[in-house]
This record gives sequence, structure tokens and C-alpha cells, in this order.
Amino acid sequence: MKQFKNIDLREAIAELYKVWKFDATAKTIRNCFKRGGFSNQTDDSDSDDEDEILADLKEKWKTVEGNGRITNGATLSDLLEVDAELLIASYPTDEEILKSLMNNNKGQQNDSYSENEDVIQPKPHRIEMLQSFETIKRGFQMEENVP
Repeated sequence: MKQFKNIDLREAIAELYKVWKFDATAKTIRNCFKRGGFSNQTDDSDSDDEDEILADLKEKWKTVEGNGRITNGATLSDLLEVDAELLIASYPTDEEILKSLMNNNKGQQNDSYSENEDVIQPKPHRIEMLQSFETIKRGFQMEENVP
């Protein structure tokens, strides 16, 4: 039995990135599965043509039909295309994108208005400003090394 190296998620992502970076073909991926022991085929020839695979599948289907296991009249095409109409990804429509952007902008406008709203403060009186300078001067004088 082959020993496989344990890898973590980061290493798996790095390996997947390499595959995408070098544009791996379907044939390359099939060969990787064979070498990894995920294939029931024992030969390492590159004759994995889709026509041969389909012919083999049709032959196996005839065997299954001959055994009487298929009772509802299903065909091989029915089996192969059972999930062809299945929605595997959903893409938003233009209207949904526009609505989402408008909702986000409304929220940002309201948030930015309340957060960045400049509170207008009245100009401080001259006496308040002088008292502030006196406080700062006293603070510096109390620190060390300040004349």
C-alpha cells in the first residue's frame, strides 16, 4: 500500500494554484488520479480517448440491462445526463446587481454622513484660548529637562 504525505490546507491551495497556473489539461488530471490510485485502470497508456471510455460504458450498460436491473426503461443517456439541467451556479442579473449597489450606496451615504458629520463648534472666546495656553505652558514646565 502506498504511503501518502499528509498536507495541510495551505499546501493543498499552493498545489492547486500550480495546476491553474500551468493550465493543466483533462488528460493530465486523469493521469494524476491514476498515479494517485484513484483509478481502476491498471495500464498507464495514454489511450484514454473519450470514445473508448464511452464504448466501455455502453458495454457495461448492456450488461446491467441484460441482468434485468433496469426496470423503468431508463437509457444510458438518461443516466449520464440526469443532472445536466441542474443549476450548479447562480449568477445575479443586472437588476439584482444594480439593486445591491444602490442599497450599499444608501447605507454608506447614511453611515458616512453620521460618522463624518462635522459638528460646528463655536469659536472659543479669547480668555478660553489664553487659559489653554497657560495650561500647556504649565504642563511643559512640570516635565523634566525643560527650563
